[in-house]
Parts: sequence; structure tokens; C-alpha cells
Amino acid sequence: MIAPILPKPEGLADQLRGKIDHVLIDRMNYHYADWIYRKHGLEYAMTEDFFTQKKKELTSAFERGGIRCQMLF
Repeated sequence: MIAPILPKPEGLADQLRGKIDHVLIDRMNYHYADWIYRKHGLEYAMTEDFFTQKKKELTSAFERGGIRCQMLF
């Protein structure tokens, strides 16, 4: 399982190819940890637009790598 989705996860599918056959991906819904995003200037990664874009990118990357991918959001 991959959670939370943080910026720049695009290379993850290549790194996991041959090591796994299925991945579950979820977003960070732990609002008590929002301060971590703010501390590191990652507020943009808390938006619906960010999650929508990463959902598309990750689904495509894992499918190209032959890894089943299930999004939990």
C-alpha cells in the first residue's frame, strides 16, 4: 500500500516492477498531519487537483509496468 501520495511519485512504478504484482494507493486523509505539508511548502499537494492528476499518472505508470493498481479514493 502506498499512502500518503507525496509529490514526485512518478518513478515508483519502475522501482517496484518485478517486486510486486498489486498496489493499493490512497491519499493522506490525516488532517492532524496537515502541518507537515505546510512546514515543507507542500500545500499544493493537499488539493483535489493534485490528487486527481497523481491518480491519472500513477494508474497509467503502474498499468504500463504490468502492475495491478487500485486507487482507494
